[in-house]
Amino acid sequence: ISFIYGLCDSRERKLLWNDIISHANCFKKTPWSVIGDLNVTIFSHEHSNNYRVTEAMDEFNGALRLAELDDLKSTGLKFTWTNMRSGMAAISKKLDRALGISDHSPVSIRVRNTQQHRGRPFKFIKFWAKNVKFSQVVRQEWAKGHAGSPLIVIHKKLKSLKSCLREFGTRPDSIVADLRARLRMVQQAIHSGAGGPGDVVQERQLRLQVGGAARDEEAFFKQKSRIQWLKEGDSNT
Repeated sequence: ISFIYGLCDSRERKLLWNDIISHANCFKKTPWSVIGDLNVTIFSHEHSNNYRVTEAMDEFNGALRLAELDDLKSTGLKFTWTNMRSGMAAISKKLDRALGISDHSPVSIRVRNTQQHRGRPFKFIKFWAKNVKFSQVVRQEWAKGHAGSPLIVIHKKLKSLKSCLREFGTRPDSIVADLRARLRMVQQAIHSGAGGPGDVVQERQLRLQVGGAARDEEAFFKQKSRIQWLKEGDSNT
């Protein structure tokens, strides 16, 4: 997998196209995917209000033909980047192929199905401590009286606290999924022209909420994986 970022200057991108063509000759017998923000569209319909085929698009398509790279079929929103303006000044484009992250829409390649594992023992999840109700819940449960030896009392308090903590949610990825679904609905309304004047503001707010929830998601998977290099990673789900 080659992760690509195409510069905004079309002249600088020519060097990137030459590199891709050169590397393609090395990977002819190996499955290879080129993914990232290419900063140029392939088809004219990938621009929201300009259907002209530019010289930069011709150069990009020529490089793809020489490298024998196919554009993967995708689902989701048509455009992956927007200038965040409204009205006639609004511009949206599809600049990302297969995978993109930053100020663009996240895109991913699914290579195989994963199985859910159930029945694992209780584990304290660090992002619970960021909940505004965390300290109050802990004090409330710890203040309750229980009969028995000190060890039994601690066991009962922990058991009672465990059920309360689980109400905070054990999978932050489900929270991210819900926020992204809401964001997608607003974006679809904006792209279709059916959105109201407040949709752009709502999209910005949802973007911030998705960012915060994604950080909790990342912390969850860092803790779960125990892989050291994830400390410097991005959203390693």
